[in-house]
Amino acid sequence: MCGPDNDKIHSPVEPIQDTYDPAPGLTLDMVKAKIPKKCFEKSLTRSLYYLVQDAALLSALYLARPYFCHAWWSPLRLLWWNLVGFLGWCLFVVGHDCGHNTFSNNKTINFIIGHIAHTPLLVPFTGWRASHRKHHLNHNHVANDHSWKPLTHTEYTSFMANWAARTIRCSKALLFIYPIYLVSHEGEHVSGNHFNPFDRKLFDPSETAAAAFSTVSILVWLGVLFSLANPLTLLDAYFVPYIVFCMWLSLVTYLHHTDPKGVYYRGSQWNYFKGALSTVDRSYGRVLNFLHHNIELHVVHHMFFTSIPHYHLTQATEAVKSLLGKAYMFDERPFHRAFLDNVEECRFVDDHANVVRYQGKHAKCN
Repeated sequence: MCGPDNDKIHSPVEPIQDTYDPAPGLTLDMVKAKIPKKCFEKSLTRSLYYLVQDAALLSALYLARPYFCHAWWSPLRLLWWNLVGFLGWCLFVVGHDCGHNTFSNNKTINFIIGHIAHTPLLVPFTGWRASHRKHHLNHNHVANDHSWKPLTHTEYTSFMANWAARTIRCSKALLFIYPIYLVSHEGEHVSGNHFNPFDRKLFDPSETAAAAFSTVSILVWLGVLFSLANPLTLLDAYFVPYIVFCMWLSLVTYLHHTDPKGVYYRGSQWNYFKGALSTVDRSYGRVLNFLHHNIELHVVHHMFFTSIPHYHLTQATEAVKSLLGKAYMFDERPFHRAFLDNVEECRFVDDHANVVRYQGKHAKCN
C-alpha cells in the first residue's frame, strides 16, 4: 500500500481504489451534443494557412540568423536556438492534425502535408501516426497506453536501480526522452522502433510501405542537409534547435498526461470516455497558445481526436466546460512550475489496483 507524500496533492480519488466514475450519468454523446456543429468542420484553406504561418516564421528566423549568431559568444544565439526549436514544435502540431485527419478531409493531402511538417523534425510521420493512434485509443490505461504510460511501483523500483533509466524517465532529464522513444523497441513503455517499417510491435503489414516511405524521407532529408553544410554548422543551426523542439514536445505531452490530480485505470474500470477525462488542460500564455495551435486544450481533443481541428478546440472546450463540471481538469499553475512539481510528485502508481493516481518519490510503500 502506498500513501501520499505531499499534503498539497488533491485528487478526486484516493491513491488506490477499486471503482471510480468522474462523471456519473454523463456520456460522450451528451458532450458531443453540446459542441457547435461547425467545430467539426475541417477547412483545408485554414489548415494550410497555419502551415504557411509556421514555415514563414521559421524562414524569417533562418534569414535573420546572421544577426542573432554573429559571434560564437553572442547571447542572442541561445535566443535563436529557443525560438527555432519552439517553432519546430508548432510545425509538429500542424503535422499532428494531419495524423488525425483533421487537417483536411482528404487523406492523401494529410499524408503529404504530414511528411512536409514532420520530416524536417526527424519524426517519421507514419510511425508517429501509428503509435499516436494507439495512445488515443488507450489513453490513461495503466497497461495499454503508449504515451507517458505510468510506471508501476515495481517498475519504478527497477528504473531507480538503473542509472540511465532513472535519469531519462524519473528526473527533469525526461525532457530529452523523445528521440530515444522513437528508436526503442524493447520494453513495456515504448511503442516500437518508429524508423523500422518491419517492426511488428508498431506496424501492421499493411503499413510497411508507408512506414518505409517516412524513413526514407528522413534519410534523404539528412543527406541533403549534410551535403549543404558541415557538421559544426548543422549542429549550431539545426541539431541544437532540434533538441529544443524535442524538449517542448516532451514537456507539453508529459503535462497533458501526468498530474497528481489525474486518474488512471486498469481492466474493466477503463473506458474511452473516462480516459479522455483524465487528460489535463492548461495555458501557456496567450501568445504561446496561439503559436502552438491551442494544443494546450487536450481534454476535448482526446474525446474527438479525428473530428475537431485545432482551430476549433477553444470554442468546443468552452461549450462543454459547464456540462463536465468538476470532471473537467484544468491546471492553473504556470507550466514550468507544474513540470517541476510533477516530476517529484508523479513517480509511480500501485501495481494492481483498478483505479489509481500517481504517488511521489517519498511515498510510503509496504
